[in-house]
Amino acid sequence: MSRFSIAQLEAFYWTAELGSVQKAAEKLNIAQPTLSLRLRQLESDLSSPVLERAGRGIRLTREGHTFLRHTQLVLAAHRELQASSLVAEVSGALRFGVAEGFAVACLPRIIPGLREAFPLLRPEWTVGTSTGLEQNLIDGRLDIAILVDPIGQRDIRLSSLGIQGNVWAAAAGSGLRGGETASELARLTIITTPPPTPMYRLTMSWFADGQEQPGPLCICSSLNASLQLVSAGIGIGAFPARMVEAFPSGGSIMTFQSDPPLQPGRVYVADRADSDHARTAAVIRVLETVTREMDYFSAP
Repeated sequence: MSRFSIAQLEAFYWTAELGSVQKAAEKLNIAQPTLSLRLRQLESDLSSPVLERAGRGIRLTREGHTFLRHTQLVLAAHRELQASSLVAEVSGALRFGVAEGFAVACLPRIIPGLREAFPLLRPEWTVGTSTGLEQNLIDGRLDIAILVDPIGQRDIRLSSLGIQGNVWAAAAGSGLRGGETASELARLTIITTPPPTPMYRLTMSWFADGQEQPGPLCICSSLNASLQLVSAGIGIGAFPARMVEAFPSGGSIMTFQSDPPLQPGRVYVADRADSDHARTAAVIRVLETVTREMDYFSAP
């Protein structure tokens, strides 16, 4: 059975790409005889030649074109494996966006976690709605972001972090006991963030599933301020359960589940497709550790 080494595949790939043994050797920073030896060893294990002379250069044979496609897949997988197995040295400025509900519960633990793992990192924090943060990523104003139920824009790479529970929040003493239906809650003032934020989509889809239109809407651009409005008895709203637990309400807020319950939210780490994958993977490992230690994604 043929056993191709990564060194042999790299020699073949760059020779095919550059059309020259000399240029491929310079690209790989090795001597030309060494590269030629690797090519001979590779072709000795193949049933057909994959390279042939073309004037003063080198070109692919018909079999070589097929072999090149397979080689590209193997080398790409090898690079990804290397990136995931190494602890990246993350340093310098990093523009970091965090969805507001997640930030309320987790940011006080994330900041020291990143500081301990990467003492040379200088994160610049932006807290906002997932929709706004996702657009900031697209526009190049952020390097990485934690998003909840993102829209999924082109050129944005998403890595799943976990699933968070959502609950209804109301002022203590509101008389709500849980199990309320859409028709019952539709009579109340509903506090939510503007469309098309995840909170707004969650709220409207829940009422739509119950074939109801929510009552008066109180639109507030801040999830944190929305929870303060709930605490003041202005209305009720749908929030991440862990956010409500971490919110300093002093007992002024109660939570309950409706009938049917609210759908959970999906949390992702997002960056641009052309970003440094190794850096993002290293940050994700820290986030996974922090949320696991907090038991953040367990059912509330």
